[in-house]
Amino acid sequence: MAWGLEIDSEVLRLCRAEARGGRLRLRKRAEVAVPAGLIRPSLKEGNVSDLSALTGLVRDLRKQAGCGGWVQLALPDPVFMLRTIVTDSLPEAREEARRFLRWQARDLLPFPAEDARLDFLRSGNGPDGRLQTTCLMARDRVLAEYEQAVADAGLAAAVLDARSVSLAQAASAGVGDGTVGLLGLAETRSTLLVVQERQPRFWRILSEGGHAWSGDERGHLVREVVDTVSFSSESEGIRPMERIILAGSSPLVDDVASALRDWLEVPITLLDLRAALRAEGHPDDLVHWGAAIGAAIRPC
Repeated sequence: MAWGLEIDSEVLRLCRAEARGGRLRLRKRAEVAVPAGLIRPSLKEGNVSDLSALTGLVRDLRKQAGCGGWVQLALPDPVFMLRTIVTDSLPEAREEARRFLRWQARDLLPFPAEDARLDFLRSGNGPDGRLQTTCLMARDRVLAEYEQAVADAGLAAAVLDARSVSLAQAASAGVGDGTVGLLGLAETRSTLLVVQERQPRFWRILSEGGHAWSGDERGHLVREVVDTVSFSSESEGIRPMERIILAGSSPLVDDVASALRDWLEVPITLLDLRAALRAEGHPDDLVHWGAAIGAAIRPC
């Protein structure tokens, strides 16, 4: 049973969880609000305005939950870039493959390729027979800020992942096979992650979140989602989307589902982590804990 720690600009969530046979065991959990402006997610620039303040929050959370040792992190989506890189071949050795893919991504990154950390999944061959590799990339010094805060709080970061990817890990049993869009609705952003055969393939991060979906900007956001669905199929070589799953708080998800159904011809459903993970005995809404749970149950 492992620990998962979600670090975002509004909240930190820490839990100890295990998924076995599709059933969730959630032993401990704790959360704390993050002061405004302490974390400003960015792909290029420093994210943490006060490292000692973030360290203090993580330390308090660790003590509250009784956590010690290694934790697996779910960090804000804008810290990362998720892209599919197409090549004729890929080195078999994983570290050599990482170096090769960093070089291939050099024109995509807004910072020097040698500053990038990169993880990848082989995604099979595209229509032209070339190898497709899905890469999650971030700037080393940005990730190092989060690692330092965790280390100074008495913990060690075992894995660093994007929040939406961690959420998809928690929801994988409910996502199933095929091509599915997972639309995560947070307070300050929305992320549409396209998952094909349970593997992340493409995403679009929108800088508008809950309040915008409830206001005059809803039409703009719906069009952005619709355009992303079309782009993922037409330009990224991903098979047409079969359904979209919404993850967020009610009644927001109900309003978004209604708006999207007027524009999209695919089924729109709401994420139920309690059903996806067969989680019994947890009366509160587990969607709020999806990223932390996904980080905890992620295979190392």
